[in-house]
Amino acid sequence: MSEKSGDTFRREKPSREASSQSDDSGDESDSDSGMRIGDEYQAVIPDYSPDTKYDGKPEAMLVWAPSPNLSDVKVDEYIRIAKDLHDYNMEQALGMLFWHKHNVERALSDLPNFTPFPDEWSVEDKVLFEQAYGFHGKSFHRIRQMLPDKPISALVKYFYSWKRTRSRSSVMDRQAKRLNNGGDSEDASENTSNSDEEEKVSDSKEKTCCVNCGVVTSQLHVTPKGSLCHGCYQYWRRTGLMRSAGPKRHDSQSTGRHNPIKHKGRPPKGMYLDQNDLLAMVSGPPSQPEAILKSLDSELVSLKRMVQNNKQMLSQQKHKICSGIEDFKPSEPGFRVNARWTNEELLLAVQGVRKYGKDFKAIAEVIGNKTETHVRSFFVNFRRRYNLDEVLGEYEAEHGKTDWDKSDIKEEEDDVKEAE
Repeated sequence: MSEKSGDTFRREKPSREASSQSDDSGDESDSDSGMRIGDEYQAVIPDYSPDTKYDGKPEAMLVWAPSPNLSDVKVDEYIRIAKDLHDYNMEQALGMLFWHKHNVERALSDLPNFTPFPDEWSVEDKVLFEQAYGFHGKSFHRIRQMLPDKPISALVKYFYSWKRTRSRSSVMDRQAKRLNNGGDSEDASENTSNSDEEEKVSDSKEKTCCVNCGVVTSQLHVTPKGSLCHGCYQYWRRTGLMRSAGPKRHDSQSTGRHNPIKHKGRPPKGMYLDQNDLLAMVSGPPSQPEAILKSLDSELVSLKRMVQNNKQMLSQQKHKICSGIEDFKPSEPGFRVNARWTNEELLLAVQGVRKYGKDFKAIAEVIGNKTETHVRSFFVNFRRRYNLDEVLGEYEAEHGKTDWDKSDIKEEEDDVKEAE
C-alpha cells in the first residue's frame, strides 16, 4: 500500500509542477514562444473516404452585374447612402444590391443588419499607425491599443509594406533645407529610411547643437522632430513629447540652421493638396466646401464604377475567348506514327484482320501508331507469312463474304509498290 502511494505521489508531483508552470506562463506576454502540447492544440484529421473525389476546379461566384432596369443615378445614390450611413465601400454595397436582385429598397433596409469587414486601411488608420510606430517602435501590442480594430497580423503585414515605401523627408523638405544651407548639399539628400534605422546616429565632425535643449554635442539622433541629443531623444522615445529645457529651446528654434519650415506638418502619403482647391473652398459661402467634397466624392464613385464595369467587360470577353478556343485546336494524335512493326503490333494486326476483315482503317485505330496505308501494306507483304487468307476466310465465314479475289490482291500489291 505504501509503495502504491509512493508511486502515486511520484506520478502526481510532475503534474502539479506542470500546472504551476502553466499558471506562471499565463501571466507572461503573448510574445513568449514555446511548444504547445495538448488536445486543444492538435488538428482534427477527418477519416479517409475513398468514395469522395476531389474536384480541383474553382467555382467563382458572381457578386455584381449591372441591370438594364436600374439607372446609374440610382446606383450612385445607393452607393452614397451605403457609404455615408453604414460605412460600406463600393464593392460591398454593390454586392448587397446584387444579392437582393437589384431591389434598392430591400438592399437599403438590409444594410444595417451587417457590418462591413474593414479590409482597407483608411487615411486615418495610416496616420495613427505612423504616430504609434513613432512612439512605441515595433511593439505591435502597444500599437494595437491605438488601432483596436486591426489584428496584430494585419499590423505586421502593413508594417512591411509601409517601411519599403516611406521616406524620412519629402522633396519640399529637402528643397527647403538646401535653400536654408545656401546651396550646401551636405544634408540635401536623405535616403529612404528602414524600420531598423530609427535610431541612426549622425557622426559629424562639426559639432552641432540639439534643437530642443541647445546642448552642443557631436552625436545627434535624427528624428521627425529634428536632431536631438541623447537625453532628449530617450525622453521623446519613451513619452512621445519633447523635454522642457527652458528658453534655450525657443532660441534654438528661432535661430540657427534649423529652419521651422522643415518641421511643418505635411499630409499623409496618398493625399495631395492643391492651392486653388483650398482657396475655392475658403473664399466661397459656408456650404461650398461641403458641396465641393460631395461632388468630388460622387466623381470618385462614378470613376470606380466605370473601372468595375470595364473589369467585368474584360472578364466576359476573356471567358468567351477561352471557351471557344477548344473548337479550333487541332487534334493531337495520342501516339506517334511509326512505320516499323514490332512483334506485338504484328499480332494485333493479325487479330484485327480476324475481327475487322479488310477494314484497314479500324485496324489502324486499334494499333494506334499505324495509318491505313501501313496496315494495307502489312496485309499485302505478310499475307503468306501469317496466312492472312485463312484468317480473312474465318472473318467471312462469320460476317459474310467480301468482294475480294486474286485480282484485287494483285491490284493491292501494285498500289503498295507505287506508294513505296
